[in-house]
Amino acid sequence: MPTVRFVNDYKSLDVLPGTNLRKAALKSGIRLYNPLHRVFHFNLNLGPLMIPCASDVVEVFDGKGVNARTPDEERLISGRLLKRKVSPAHRLACMVQVNGDISVRTMPERELDIPETKRHLGYFAALALFILLMLVTFGIMALDLVKKL
Repeated sequence: MPTVRFVNDYKSLDVLPGTNLRKAALKSGIRLYNPLHRVFHFNLNLGPLMIPCASDVVEVFDGKGVNARTPDEERLISGRLLKRKVSPAHRLACMVQVNGDISVRTMPERELDIPETKRHLGYFAALALFILLMLVTFGIMALDLVKKL
């Protein structure tokens, strides 16, 4: 039976092979989220509507007892709006299947990736500016239709 050792909480759990790390941790009272992320945590999979979890980042040591990290998981770990640097030990607890003995650190510190964040926010700002210009254009057209301009 695999053992999961939580470094921050000084707890160990014996789990069945294939157990989801997030479910096992929450069931045993381990905190995976800071308070703000706990309120806004989503993990929905309703057919075409899928909002994956992204706030339960953990650091897995001795990672031979878990499944491999996918590119989607790496993208979610780096962040949606503010991009962070990702190490090979960072994983999402909701996507980790425990198959062997592992050690886990909850809520690890992650460094902000400034150039990637600026690039990402630049695209977002350009899109917001385009939408604003389109709304102003449609507003002028609507006022022109009712002969108020």
